[in-house]
Amino acid sequence: KWQSELENRFGIKADILKANDVLKRFKRCGEDMASDLAIISSMQGLRPGKASDDEENINKTPSSLLFNFLQDAEYDEPLLNLLIIDESHYLRNPETQTAKLGRVLREIAEYIVLLSATPVHLKSRDLYQLLNLVDEQTFNQPQIFDDILKANEPLIKARDEVLQKQLSKNDFLELIENALSHPFLTNNRQLNEIKRNPPTNEKLKDREQRIFFANKLENINLLGKTVSRTRKREVTEWRVTREVVPEVIPMSDIEQTFYTQVTDLIREYAVTRDIHEGFLVVMPQRQMVSSMPAALAEWQRKRDISENQLFEDFGVDDEVQKFGPLVQWIISKVDSMVDLNNLKENDSKYNRLKNILIDHLKKYPTEKVIIFSYFRPTLSYLKDRFLRNGIESICLTGGDRLNKYDVIESFKDPDGPNVLLSSEVISEGVDLQFARILINYDLPWNPMKIEQRIGRIDRLGQKSPKVTIWNLFYENTIDERIYVRLYQRLDIFRKTLGELEAVLGEEIKKLTSELLCEKLNPTQEEERIEQTAQAIENIRVEEENLENEASNLVAHGEYILNQVNAARELQRYITGEDLWIFIRDFFHKKYKGCDFHQLKTNELLFDVKLSDNAKFDLDRYLRNKNLYTSTRLGSFHTKPIRCRFINKVNGKWSKTEETISQFHPLVRFVSYKIKEEKQSYYRCVSIKLSRNHIRTVPTGIYIFAVQLWSIHGVRDIEKLQFMVQKEGNDDAFLDDENAELLISSAASLGEDWLEAPNAVNLSSARNNLDRCILNLENKYRLFIKDVEFQNHDRADIQTQSIEKHRDRQIEKLKDVKQRHISRGKDPLAKATQGRIDALERRIKAKLLEIEDRRKIKHHPQIVCLGLINIM
Repeated sequence: KWQSELENRFGIKADILKANDVLKRFKRCGEDMASDLAIISSMQGLRPGKASDDEENINKTPSSLLFNFLQDAEYDEPLLNLLIIDESHYLRNPETQTAKLGRVLREIAEYIVLLSATPVHLKSRDLYQLLNLVDEQTFNQPQIFDDILKANEPLIKARDEVLQKQLSKNDFLELIENALSHPFLTNNRQLNEIKRNPPTNEKLKDREQRIFFANKLENINLLGKTVSRTRKREVTEWRVTREVVPEVIPMSDIEQTFYTQVTDLIREYAVTRDIHEGFLVVMPQRQMVSSMPAALAEWQRKRDISENQLFEDFGVDDEVQKFGPLVQWIISKVDSMVDLNNLKENDSKYNRLKNILIDHLKKYPTEKVIIFSYFRPTLSYLKDRFLRNGIESICLTGGDRLNKYDVIESFKDPDGPNVLLSSEVISEGVDLQFARILINYDLPWNPMKIEQRIGRIDRLGQKSPKVTIWNLFYENTIDERIYVRLYQRLDIFRKTLGELEAVLGEEIKKLTSELLCEKLNPTQEEERIEQTAQAIENIRVEEENLENEASNLVAHGEYILNQVNAARELQRYITGEDLWIFIRDFFHKKYKGCDFHQLKTNELLFDVKLSDNAKFDLDRYLRNKNLYTSTRLGSFHTKPIRCRFINKVNGKWSKTEETISQFHPLVRFVSYKIKEEKQSYYRCVSIKLSRNHIRTVPTGIYIFAVQLWSIHGVRDIEKLQFMVQKEGNDDAFLDDENAELLISSAASLGEDWLEAPNAVNLSSARNNLDRCILNLENKYRLFIKDVEFQNHDRADIQTQSIEKHRDRQIEKLKDVKQRHISRGKDPLAKATQGRIDALERRIKAKLLEIEDRRKIKHHPQIVCLGLINIM
């Protein structure tokens, strides 16, 4: 999953490696610091074994050899620019081998990103452990972390009140004073600047100004540069409705007999054993309610039942014995009582499923349907019966030799099978949002497994406004009682339970043991299920409380989400047409003789033939940047190269056409040449725009200017700033959002307004334009002042962190050196001193770099000027 997403979305080709191959790659990288590498690996596969009596052999395993190499490399130049750890909550306990591996990997990486859905689930101390890994210098004591949380509280309170209320200037200043009273914020330049120049009462009544000051407070958030928390339920734009259809299946007489007898046999077997062994009887019971004919056929073949399935459904990972004796027990009692063929003929669940599918596919012949079952024989049984009934399907289970992504591609194909039969193998890490119907042929008793199944279709990219979840279960069974008393009460299918898998698994495990290991009547079963539902509801409430306690962390995630939404609404993205115009204008101006022949008027598909001069310069650029194999445009052959301009990374090499995205070498070459020659491409333009394309700005003629603000400091910033004024209105300027929206709409949807010189008073327009530029310059000065404060605050933190890191590392190395001296190992002591000297030189260089970037370098540059006529 990670490999395909990195390649398809970012154009990064990464290798999936095991411990021994990771070690080889790191060693090669250490010898050649110019070499590139991108590695994907599992933490479980890389973590070293625990110390034991067989310590000598453990130290020779690939994972231990890798661990030792990483420990030795922590004082040298970083091997990685960026380390990403997914599911990072597994690093919360610092005593685990996984956490120890994470720490040594951290030491060889410049930057680290930790991804987790549950950073606050088990109290804030777990979050502290993760932050300690991200920034050990800042979060080096639990008490400091608690202090940071307390310092953040008045900041978040101030931010929220500025957004929600029309505060007076005095109320606002009181909130700022409260924030400044904390020692961590007393000397904060940004906060003190707000105190010196607070907003007026009038500004605090203005929505745009309140948002402006709220964002300034957000930037001061002490965790803002370290933690971003956005929950799925907060992303409302792509949310779909879940339609839940429960299908209660009455049993035929033979099914009722089979169900009752097998359930009684299982309980009889369970009560003669202790509770742990008794819990193992769950699988025969689950197989039976999944598909009675498939279960009986499987038992008759006397196959062992997979222990892995127990873990999939209930989270049990203890070492357990096979179910052979229980299967033999069931077969010896049931085989002579029920005829398999008779059971197939009276399979009420399958008959209902068949009727549902045939009716649906008649109405929607291209529809894709996913059917889940956790029991492989059930899937094989369904596939066989579908074949006989003319329903085309494809089957995917954990033990298949088939590549699951190949199976999914086949299923996704419009001409492919309509039905995908799958076990839990695709319940995580697979995107199936092209389908909108999911059928649970059997129901896991762990609610988290259901959420994972539904998550395959209810995800970003789902085109349908509604997804349907069809649940099939037998009437008057434990499954029906669990559905009604547990699932419906908690609204499992419509509401997410958060990431509570570990806790829920324990509750379901206890429930399962009691339902199958005790002789309970239906009423007692319902009472026991109700108790579990209440326990899970209590867990859900506790999770909400934890989230509320972490509100001083969540706020920044909300801010980022708002920025993402604004970027989409204001069209802050580069289209294929943008790229085409960029490339066309450059080559037509710079290299005469280039030919871009468009094959279809409504497609950005071209046969491209560059001039010899263009090929020569491009070829030289590709060789210098080691990009020679990534495009054919620089080669000196006579045939044109077919190119499609689309800003989407597909990660696949095509023999028929090249995809020109913003990452393509041709685009990078043009950017390089423009910077090299310091060319300016801004133009004075006149555009007409239909009123239908922008509803928030009235009709009329507008004068505009766009500047690019470039700032180089501790953090590099590039920002486009827009200024728009309506003709004839010398004082009023559009707010930033509408100014950007108008200009971006005109750029993408407008047409040349050739009559502008005759329709506009050019002298008056020039005066308006001067006012726009003057206003931009005033805004620029204020912006630079804010950035300077942020830059100094950031530089202070970075300097302190690096100095603490240097002192800690040198202290470690001095201890190592002293041990070598005490053992008479002078050469090793001398080598260690060499590492100390190298570390000090490297840290000194970094500190000088920070000091150099403390004083920011900046300049504004005009990008575009002109007129827009909204008609």
